[in-house]
Amino acid sequence: MKDGYKLVGFQYELTGTIYSLGRIPRCKTAMLKYLKPGQKVLVAGVGHGTEAIEASNLGADVTAVDLSETMLKHFRKRIARENPPREIRVVHDDIFNIKEPEQYDMVISNFFLNVFNETRVKEVANHLGTLVKPDGYFVVGEFVLPTSGLPGLIQRLNWYLAITFYSSTTEAVFHPVWNYPGLVEGAGFGIQDIEYFTIGGVKMYWSILGKKLPK
Repeated sequence: MKDGYKLVGFQYELTGTIYSLGRIPRCKTAMLKYLKPGQKVLVAGVGHGTEAIEASNLGADVTAVDLSETMLKHFRKRIARENPPREIRVVHDDIFNIKEPEQYDMVISNFFLNVFNETRVKEVANHLGTLVKPDGYFVVGEFVLPTSGLPGLIQRLNWYLAITFYSSTTEAVFHPVWNYPGLVEGAGFGIQDIEYFTIGGVKMYWSILGKKLPK
């Protein structure tokens, strides 16, 4: 499998934490408050695994998926170092090869959908939605959709600095910020909660919680 993060994966977690002044790690774990012990969670594009480790600490059965072996190498080291209480299932594969419909109480996609182009991101979001149980949750943590005026300018700058770096060093696609609440709704979920993370009073990141709608 091609590893798109072979060159830069080692710094992913630290850089994101510094760049966001600590907001990105908080964004990744924001919606875990809806988890109950024993529930099944899938983390797509797990990276270094902040939310996966915390979900295990909260008593969830966690499956962590990533196509990058570099990312998983650092995640496994973190598992060994932090020793979460429940074993985490680690899967090195493309998310589309996870064919487990309606098996998870919560599917988490944090800073993962932003690597895809407009067509592909809809396909990925819809596929992740199929993995969620009836009445389960789909969580997306991402850069906020820019508003107008000075806040919007700051939000765009925050996003374009990040995507310029990652699109030039990985297989991430250069694009504007996607409408993530719209993607969650398009996958068959109703928005239940949104938590914002601000810097200097400007909303920079958001964690979006969708609940699966009846068919």
